[in-house]
Amino acid sequence: MISVFKGTLLALARERSVFIWVLAFPLVLSTMFAFMFAHLDDAAQLKPVRVAVVADARYEDAPGFAEVIDALSEPGDGQLLDVARVESEDAAIELMRATDAGSSAPGGGSNEGVVGYVAVGADGVPGVHVRGGALPDSVDSANQSVLKTVVDNYLSSRTLIEDVANEDPAALADTRFVAQLLDAPDFTERIDVTRNPPKETVRYYFALLGMAALFGGQTGMIAICRAQPNLSALGARRALGAVSRAKTLVATLGASWTLSFACLVAAYAYIRVAAGVDFGGRDGACLVALAASSLLATALGTLVGSATKVDAGIKGGVLSGIVCVSSLFAGLYGQPVMELADELNAAFPALEFVNPATQIAQTFYSIMYYDTFQRAFEHVLVLLATTAVLLAVSLVLVRRQRYESL
Repeated sequence: MISVFKGTLLALARERSVFIWVLAFPLVLSTMFAFMFAHLDDAAQLKPVRVAVVADARYEDAPGFAEVIDALSEPGDGQLLDVARVESEDAAIELMRATDAGSSAPGGGSNEGVVGYVAVGADGVPGVHVRGGALPDSVDSANQSVLKTVVDNYLSSRTLIEDVANEDPAALADTRFVAQLLDAPDFTERIDVTRNPPKETVRYYFALLGMAALFGGQTGMIAICRAQPNLSALGARRALGAVSRAKTLVATLGASWTLSFACLVAAYAYIRVAAGVDFGGRDGACLVALAASSLLATALGTLVGSATKVDAGIKGGVLSGIVCVSSLFAGLYGQPVMELADELNAAFPALEFVNPATQIAQTFYSIMYYDTFQRAFEHVLVLLATTAVLLAVSLVLVRRQRYESL
């Protein structure tokens, strides 16, 4: 049995197609992802709101307003506003129009993202003027809301100070009292819903691992084909040998899983290091998921390879088709497909259980984003249950095979 394991492992290691699909393909695809998604996560982060400010005499005379704008536009981690100061409202309007047209600002700067301007009226009250046409769920709409909130908070604090000054002017001499007066209480607490900050790109790497794992079924398919006496001279010799068919099958599957798992770990390490996907620092749990995923892929390849009277090339095409369709509904092929997969899984939850690529991707998603391993454990159980079903069907097919002559 050990000799069968070693022989099968060495034979598979010499198979060029195994390394093309099981190792080279995920490495190449993950490299493409790394270049494609290099700046996508950074672009999804919140940036300072680009706004024009009419810095005229009224602006300077508004109590504390210039200081508020300066504080919020100070460069650093907490920068909220990116201010472009202009001399008049006409210049601010021209700046917004230039933004809509995609042209350059006076002096050669970019106007991209200028969502509105702030001007202090004749009554000394700052007003917000925003660019029209922003959709409710757009970034411009959110930025305009931020700008309005800034001015509203300033006006609220200013009104509060004026009321106190009218009722008890001496109270304003107490700096601690003023600080407490302007210190808005926190009615909400910021918490992290997920264990790690969500990133838009990692789901594609999860789907890629699902596809890479399923392509590992090539090892099981090739190994089981070589073990069949009617398809391989090696299989014919083993059928006439002293090792039982059951032991031969176990050793063959063990060798297939070992090679598939090793290639999948190499692909995972490449994604982890080269692509910079940290998987939440739970590498041990990810290795368990990789082991279960490669075991399922081996069982799938064994089932396809167990079909009798079918050429090995046709079996390879069938397996590749299954992998590609499964990866399609796991959302591997771009944002529209990812959205379609989410809609289908929401409408028909049972699809997740019959799609191994989705189960594998969801396993890694659960490992990275959930506080506990409960969800990941459930997905691993589904993978193992699917593996057991595939192996049971494969065993039935193999045991029923009879040959008139070898």
